[in-house]
Amino acid sequence: MTDNEELDNQNDALIEEYLLFLRGLGPQPDLSDLPPSRREVIAGQFEIVRALADRDPELPPIEQDPVARRLGLVADASSAPPLMAAQSAPRASGEVADEPLKDSLEEVAFRFRGRISMEFHPAWSPEVPQGMRAFAQCAVLAEAVAVLVGDTDTWSSAPEGLGRFFNLYADISAICVTSADAERAVVLSPADVTRSISPVLGWLDPHSSMLPEPLGLALGRFFERRLPRWDRVADFDVLPDTAALDAVAREATEAQIAQALRAKPRLEYKKEGQLALGNVDAAELAALVVSVQTGGLMTDDFVDHLAEMAGAAAS
Repeated sequence: MTDNEELDNQNDALIEEYLLFLRGLGPQPDLSDLPPSRREVIAGQFEIVRALADRDPELPPIEQDPVARRLGLVADASSAPPLMAAQSAPRASGEVADEPLKDSLEEVAFRFRGRISMEFHPAWSPEVPQGMRAFAQCAVLAEAVAVLVGDTDTWSSAPEGLGRFFNLYADISAICVTSADAERAVVLSPADVTRSISPVLGWLDPHSSMLPEPLGLALGRFFERRLPRWDRVADFDVLPDTAALDAVAREATEAQIAQALRAKPRLEYKKEGQLALGNVDAAELAALVVSVQTGGLMTDDFVDHLAEMAGAAAS
């Protein structure tokens, strides 16, 4: 047996163990003995297995699966035999036209396993900007997105209307402008539709560098950035002692100071702050961080110590 074949067999065995673990029939496989590069590969395969494993909630029938409908794996009602088509309930032309939008939103909801709530007749529907049509509101935790149907190529010509919408509805975190076929969508924050001021250039018009993309991708990326990723901290090792904490705090402090010193500020007060930062003792600052982490220094005392350090560095 070659080395590659042996590795493949070992990979298969680990994946089989992981599948049993997901089904509650065994312990989680231990990857600690594997080299880091191989451990990363196996962990990626575990993620795929977990996404495809037969765990709750159950997958819907394929004819109801929004992904299958988007990929064309389910026959459209228009291609059904005449008898079946005649028996199906008639639908309004607007509902038929909006099917791509509904399919995309259902796909996003399915991907996030019900953590996203959707409302297809939101209360703010009559107040949408001119030239756009209200479609839905999607929300997760404290983030709510208004989904509007409009021309994504010309959204930047009406930022004033979008800005007014944000002012009217403070609970809306973002606006998703999408084409009727759900193929071109952009998610805009209040900053994307509000004028800003630059000390050098003066007032700047709203600008977003995002390119339109399919509605499911645009909304999915927005919610992925806002949902907590507990899997990233579930296996976080607690620092064993203060010595390890000292080293981590010192390394992080030095890295942050070095990054700030590499900047090239144009404003005078930032230049002065950068010069003062160069005189800060990284070891002393790291010691303050450790004192807070270990409970030896309260917040107010920490601020006082920082003020003293800043004054000494600036003098």
